[in-house]
Amino acid sequence: MSRIALKDILIGARQEAYRMRHFYLGAEHLFIALLEMQGSIASNMIKEYGLTPEYVINAIRRKTGKGSKHRLWAGVPNTPRMEVILDIAGDLALDHHREEIDERDLLMAIFMEADSVPVRVLCALGLDNIEHLTQLAAEYTIADDSHRPYVDVIFGPDFDPAAVLSVEQMLVLRRMFYGYQQIRVERRLIGGYSDALLLIVTPLHADGREDAAVVAKINHVDATLDEARRYEVRVRNSLPPLTARLEEKPVTQEGTNLAGLKYTLVTSGNNRQPMDLRAILHDWGPARLGIWLKSELYPTFGQLWWQQSRPYRFQAWREYDWLLPPILTLELAKEKQLPPQGFTVRMPLKRSRLRQLEYGDLVAVENFIVQKIYPERKAIQLAAGHGTESAHAYKIEIRGIDLEANTYYRGEIIEHIIGSVWKTRNEQLMHAVRSLEPDFDPTGERIPGIDDRDDRLPNPIVAFDGLLDSYVDGTLSTIHGDLHLGNIMLGPNNSSFLIDFAHTRDGHTLFDWAVLEINLLCDVVMPAAGSTWDDARAVAQQLMALNGGLPPHDPDSPITQALAAIANIREIVQERLAVENKWSEYYIAVAFCALRAMMWDTLPHSSRRLMLLVAALSINELRTRFRPGSDSNPHSPEVTDINMSFWSGELGG
Repeated sequence: MSRIALKDILIGARQEAYRMRHFYLGAEHLFIALLEMQGSIASNMIKEYGLTPEYVINAIRRKTGKGSKHRLWAGVPNTPRMEVILDIAGDLALDHHREEIDERDLLMAIFMEADSVPVRVLCALGLDNIEHLTQLAAEYTIADDSHRPYVDVIFGPDFDPAAVLSVEQMLVLRRMFYGYQQIRVERRLIGGYSDALLLIVTPLHADGREDAAVVAKINHVDATLDEARRYEVRVRNSLPPLTARLEEKPVTQEGTNLAGLKYTLVTSGNNRQPMDLRAILHDWGPARLGIWLKSELYPTFGQLWWQQSRPYRFQAWREYDWLLPPILTLELAKEKQLPPQGFTVRMPLKRSRLRQLEYGDLVAVENFIVQKIYPERKAIQLAAGHGTESAHAYKIEIRGIDLEANTYYRGEIIEHIIGSVWKTRNEQLMHAVRSLEPDFDPTGERIPGIDDRDDRLPNPIVAFDGLLDSYVDGTLSTIHGDLHLGNIMLGPNNSSFLIDFAHTRDGHTLFDWAVLEINLLCDVVMPAAGSTWDDARAVAQQLMALNGGLPPHDPDSPITQALAAIANIREIVQERLAVENKWSEYYIAVAFCALRAMMWDTLPHSSRRLMLLVAALSINELRTRFRPGSDSNPHSPEVTDINMSFWSGELGG
C-alpha cells in the first residue's frame, strides 16, 4: 500500500504553484504534484485510461492559466476547496486508523469533493465516471510490467527491410499488442505530413490463430492523445457504419515520448489484409483509381463531411499559412527590453516588416500561443490561433529555452518574449529551391514556364506572400486534413475506409482534394514523366491544358494517362466550388499545398521540382483568368464536364 506522505506531496504542490505564479495552494496544484511523482497511484491510473500524466498536467495548466507576475498578498494560503479536500483526506486516514494523510487519501478526497479543476478536466478528457475513479483509487495496486509476457515481433514478406523500427517504436508496438503471443508486421504505410509510423499488423495467438489485421499508428505522445480526443469529439459520430475506427484507448509507454493507436478495419470474409491506395495503384492504374475516388470515396464520406458544407469567407492566411515554414526562427535573447530599432511581432501581422529582418536582429513576440514544445531540442513553437487544434497561422520557433527552469504548456498565451533572428521563412524556402539545382535564377520574380519564354510563370517563392491576405469565397465543412493515398484504405467489395484523423477538423472544404491532387502529382504523375526540370515542365504544360478545360496535347502519352485521376478529382472539386466555375478558391489551396510539398526532403528532387512549378502555375491562374474581383468565366460548365471526362478516360479516344 502506498505511503507517500502529505508533506512530500505538498512540496511538489507548492513548487507547481510557484511555477504557475499563483501564490495560493489549490486542488490543481495538489493533483499535479500527485501526477508528477514517479510510480504514484494517480500517474498509474491515468496511464491505464490511455493518457499520460504530462498530457493531463498540460490540460490542467491550460484550464487555470498563469497568474500575474506581481504578488498581491504575502505567503501561499490554501484555497477553501483545498481545505475541504484536506479535511476529507484526514477523515479517510482516521477511518484506516492512521494519523498521517497519504497519497491515496488525497486522491480519493479530490474525487469525492468532485468539483475541483482537476475533476472538471478529467471529465472533459472522457474520465467522467467520478464514482468509479474514487473506487478505483481506493483499491488500486500498482502492477509490475516486468512480469508481462514478451510479445514476439516478426515481419511479413511485404515489409521493406530498410524500414528499421527504433527501439522506442518497438517498445510501444509490443505494449499495444500485450496479450498476444506474436505479431506480424505486414508492411509500412508511407505518406503524410508528420513523422508518424503507420503499420499493418496481424496479431497471432499462442495456438497460431490469427486475428484480423489492424493499422497501428505510433506518433509523439501529445499528437497521439490529441488525435484520440479529436476522433471522439469530431469523427466517431460522423463516420459511415463500416469504416476504420478507434475502438481502444491510446497506449503509452513510460520512458519514451511515443504513444500508439489501433485503427480496426472491417475486412472481407477471406480475411484479406487491409490495402491502401498506394499499394493497389500498380494493379489499378490512375484511370481506375480516379473513377473509384469519384464513385466510392467521395459519396461515402461526402454525405457527412464535404457535402455538409456552409458558406465561409476567409483570408487565405487563416487556412493556409500553417502549411509554410515558420515565419521566424529565433534564439532566445537575454535582453528584457527591446531596443528602439527592434520589431514587435503581434497581430495583425506586418509581413512587409518581417521581410526586412536579418540574421541577429532582435524581435519581440507578443500574445502568441504555445502550440508545440520540443524538449529534445529545447525549443517551443508559437502560433496565432486558439487552443491546440492542428491549423495555426504564423508559426514562430524559439530555440535555446531552458525548459527545466521555465514552465510552458500548450495553449499558453505568451505575453512577451524576445529573441534574435536565426532564420526567416523566405530563407528556408529559398534554401529548399536551391537544393533542387534550378536551371534558372531562383531569386527572380519570374521563372521559366512551359515553353521557351523565360517570363511565363511567377516565382512562387516571391509571389506567395501576396496571396496570404487575399479573401476567399469558399465553404467550411469537416475535412480529413491529411487525405493522401496511404490514408485511404480498401474494404470489402472495394469499399472505402479512411484512417489517421490527427488533422481532422472544420476547415476549407477543398483542402482535402488539393492535398490528394498534390499527392498524386508527386507519386503518380511525375514518376511517369521523368526527373529533370524539363520533364517537370512537360507535366506543367499538360496541367495548364487541364486547367483550361482543353484536350490533352498527346492523349496517349504517359503523362496524360497518369493525369486521369487528377481529372476525376477536378470533377469532385467542381461540384464543391462555392461559386460556380470560380476556380480561384481551389488554385489558392493547390498553390500552398504545393509549396509545402516542395519543402519535404523525403520526396525525390523530381517531385519537388514539379511542386515549385505547380505552385507557380496556380498563382499564374490566379493572376490571369481568376484575378481578384474578376467574375470571368473562361469556359462553360458543359465544356468543362466533357473535357474532364476525356482526360479521365471515361470517354473513348
